[in-house]
Amino acid sequence: MGMTKHLADSDPPPVEARLILYVTDNSPRSSRARANLKRMIQAMELDYGAVAEVDLLHEPKEALRAGVFATPALTRPGDGNDCAHLYGDLSDEETLRSFLLEIAE
Repeated sequence: MGMTKHLADSDPPPVEARLILYVTDNSPRSSRARANLKRMIQAMELDYGAVAEVDLLHEPKEALRAGVFATPALTRPGDGNDCAHLYGDLSDEETLRSFLLEIAE
């Protein structure tokens, strides 16, 4: 059984998550990224259910499939190879807000 999970709780991710957070277990940076993302989504009043989480310690092949080379990484899947990535603990509020605005419309 894989470790992909719905970020809001332990239910399976939505069929087509609008955002995917790639983490490495409960590392400090991954924990900060989770908290920063949750805080910003709540502040922007976005649908928190549109986020899936993939733990690359348990699903390392997902990094190759998604083109993720570091964690934490927030991705906004697109058509084909048109996928946007935001790396780091998501502490830069302005950058994170801009990234999330793309899906808010």
